[in-house]
Amino acid sequence: MRGAFRGRGKAPFLGLLAIGVLGCGGNSTPGAWKEWERIPVHSAEFFQLWQHEQARLLLTFGPGGTTDTTGIFIVGHDQLSAGKGSKAVVFKQPLDRVALLSTTHASFISALDRADAVVGCAYTDRLRDPLVIAMAQAGRLVEIASAEGVDRERILMLAPDALFTYPYGSEGSANLPGQLPMIPIAEYLEKYPLGRAEWIRAFGVLFGKEPLADSLYAGIVHRYEETRASVPRSAVAPDVFFGSAWKGTWSVPAGNSYMARLITDAGGHYLFADHEAPGNLDLDLEMVLQVGAKAEFWGRILDQQTSVKEADVAGSDSRVMALPAFTQGGCFYANSATSDLFGQAGLEPEMVLKDLIDIFHPAQAGDRKPVYFKPVQ
Repeated sequence: MRGAFRGRGKAPFLGLLAIGVLGCGGNSTPGAWKEWERIPVHSAEFFQLWQHEQARLLLTFGPGGTTDTTGIFIVGHDQLSAGKGSKAVVFKQPLDRVALLSTTHASFISALDRADAVVGCAYTDRLRDPLVIAMAQAGRLVEIASAEGVDRERILMLAPDALFTYPYGSEGSANLPGQLPMIPIAEYLEKYPLGRAEWIRAFGVLFGKEPLADSLYAGIVHRYEETRASVPRSAVAPDVFFGSAWKGTWSVPAGNSYMARLITDAGGHYLFADHEAPGNLDLDLEMVLQVGAKAEFWGRILDQQTSVKEADVAGSDSRVMALPAFTQGGCFYANSATSDLFGQAGLEPEMVLKDLIDIFHPAQAGDRKPVYFKPVQ
């Protein structure tokens, strides 16, 4: 399972000439791709969907966006439709057997009623989806990683239709046979909560569950927008600090990040909202204390089995704990050890948003129990 703040390596560009045209947003392309029409995508920025009759085309992108193509996948068509020399992977039928390098993908597949398609998964002890956990407990799902890394031979024995991976670094994908299709999933790169949730539509295309995926996503959009509209218009947006410390350095999400968007949508004022960057911002302690002194609320993502205390959110730094957010009860957290923060939460952005609204505007919380983000008790 990936951590809260992830490294972002450069994924390889596949070099298909037509993809430069595909990424520009037109409805058709010249040459071998002219038959394909763009399917509108609502919020996601790191995949595209195209159609030709009953066939579907999925493009996946890495950290560089549409100039960083990481995969071209055709579902329900023959090889000729891809054009000579293309690097498209063709699945004549929807996927039926898959292996996962990240447990975060399990919730998307389970939501499409295809938990039974998962035959292998890395780090099964970190699974949170109940249906996929049941598959593992019944021996119908195999662990494909060990202390030495991904088990190449075990994956080969499972003979999956594809291996789901993620487009950074070489973890897991090194030394795997070239004939095994690898599908990079980059939902974690999305800057908008609804963009992250929209990856259900990419999974829907791959598993032949497009109508269900579209219906699920439409419901997510409706619930999220309804929840966002519940923030009282007259409420003053409290200042919010959010980040984590490692060996004396604090890392905070940039102003154009997923977390910054959630805080804003929840009626908070993120203290680094004006600082855009391709990744996280690293701060020294002096800056943390200076900016953090303005915060009414201070949040952090953790991964720990024990109950969360203020010291955990503060990185056990007494100078941070002396700031107003800590002395006046403004600490909050999400704990990936006890909730599916990087899996199911992606499909329930309205729940995440409601948690934050209840924290920033407690008069609205009522008796509702938080799901992902919680105030420190």
